Amino acid sequence: MLLAAGAAWFYMFGSNIEGGEVEAPTEYASDFWSVWERWESEEGSVVHRFSSISVDVNVYHVESEKDLSEFSWYHENEMEVLSYRGGFLVGAKNSLDKWVDLPGEMSKKWTISSNKYICLTRLNDGRFKLQSGKDKIVFWDHLDVPDIDPEVIDGFTFFYAEDRIVYTRVVEKNNIEKVEVENFSPTIITQETLGVTRNHRNREDMDVVWNAELNAVQAVGSGGDVVWSKALKNGIEPVGLSFEVDLYGNNKYQTAFAVSSAIYLVDVLGNDVSGFPYEVDGVTSLAVFDYDHNDKFRFIIATENGRLYNIRGEGNNTPGWNFNALKDGVSIKHLAHLRVGIRDYIYAGCSDGSVKLLMRNGQIRDVTSVIVNPDFAPAIRLSSTIGKSSVLFIDEAGWVQELTLSDAKQVGMSGVTRAHKVSLIDMDGDGVKEVVTEHNGLMSVFNTRNEKIN
Repeated sequence: MLLAAGAAWFYMFGSNIEGGEVEAPTEYASDFWSVWERWESEEGSVVHRFSSISVDVNVYHVESEKDLSEFSWYHENEMEVLSYRGGFLVGAKNSLDKWVDLPGEMSKKWTISSNKYICLTRLNDGRFKLQSGKDKIVFWDHLDVPDIDPEVIDGFTFFYAEDRIVYTRVVEKNNIEKVEVENFSPTIITQETLGVTRNHRNREDMDVVWNAELNAVQAVGSGGDVVWSKALKNGIEPVGLSFEVDLYGNNKYQTAFAVSSAIYLVDVLGNDVSGFPYEVDGVTSLAVFDYDHNDKFRFIIATENGRLYNIRGEGNNTPGWNFNALKDGVSIKHLAHLRVGIRDYIYAGCSDGSVKLLMRNGQIRDVTSVIVNPDFAPAIRLSSTIGKSSVLFIDEAGWVQELTLSDAKQVGMSGVTRAHKVSLIDMDGDGVKEVVTEHNGLMSVFNTRNEKIN
């Protein structure tokens, strides 16, 4: 249960605001605290809690006076608020007395992910456990001790990652839905997952799926219920994946997806957002970018005639966009936003294998000679410069290749394994992305030294 100061209490008893930029308390907390937790609300407010397995003490950290005033609590002990490195520490006096700035092993294990909830625990047997969201659990285990079988966690599968055991939730590739027809006999429908969008009404995730039997894109809740369904014309299928969008910046989420003739943006009730569907012929790729993570979304749309459109808001053209259409029947198949240092790049993988590196206005930012098989989505391994960064892809023979963007030099994963899909994913929650491949239904994970670790 989260604790924070009530508004009236704060204004009567709260300490002075220290001011300055808020610093993360995890950079300074001591190893006295054996459980570190971090919550992020839908509004972006962050709360940390530091507690101990063996002692009944809790200290909370909030970032602003607003965070304090928006919550209230009931506790038998009197609570105190202390200004701390731009934010506030909240807790009973006996808990606050335990706080010292003395980072140790816990701070070395702590990591931040995109999940709203993270919890790091130092267990009584000396191991560390990191829970990242609801889908990943990492143990720093006693791997040097023989004959210890990993524990079984229901609903999760595991693999070894150097000194860690990583548990990931088992996700079925195909969702099964029973649909009642006129004679009430169940029909089994296979669904292909396009992406995930949050349902702000119940704060759960929805799988966005392509239901081939019903010829519809659907959002399916955690219990298997269809939240919304968007029927398409016969013969029309989605192009690429779906994207979560917060078009109005109010933490109410929509889902964007493309078909060959239009871009859809659908709210949680299944209604089309004003300005959508945005009709355009011959769509080959769609990407939705939020360059600065400030809810200013851009819909980048590639078409068969070599054009690249950029729209914003309710289907309006983005001012300043100036992309030169490709010639000779070449079109863009794959799009990605890259941030290297202070520079943005739009990666545009073309149907002839060439790659364009664009600025936000659609003009060429940098040139690369890499040739990438356009039949599979690539993955980009970023480095200190765009030239040192590399693109991973599946070649025509089914092998993973990795080429530097500066000179198309073979590096890293080139020729290491065959695959049908290659991705870069932070599998163990340490902030560094591993190379993940899929081949004949089997997943393999490779570390930064390109060594297979599962």
